[in-house]
Amino acid sequence: MQKTENVKLTLFIDGWCPMCKRFAKRIEHFDRKKHIAIEDIRTVSHPSIDIEKAVKALASIDYRGRVFYGFDTIHELCLITPYLFIFSPITLLLKISRLGAFLYNELAVRRTIIPLHCDEKKCVSL
Repeated sequence: MQKTENVKLTLFIDGWCPMCKRFAKRIEHFDRKKHIAIEDIRTVSHPSIDIEKAVKALASIDYRGRVFYGFDTIHELCLITPYLFIFSPITLLLKISRLGAFLYNELAVRRTIIPLHCDEKKCVSL
């Protein structure tokens, strides 16, 4: 986890999910001010985060200690990231209508989990 005063949100992704890892790379690209720390929920734990729930949906915790899961995390990312802020009215409408949570859950159900631990020289199935 980044230990800076800038971090406003810590995002917990599933390190076994290629889609989650790509999403994290995109968020890092847009997060020019380094307000978001990204952690792998399978290697890092936090007392406020429900790991079972976090493995199924993106989890995040903000600097105030508030915990978010799934589409609520997407909405928070849009609020915090200046380049994504333009999408925050849309995510707010999707959040209020609960359509965002429905769409997020449909996407999360279809993601692929690859239970491998790889380094530069070898991959080991867990």
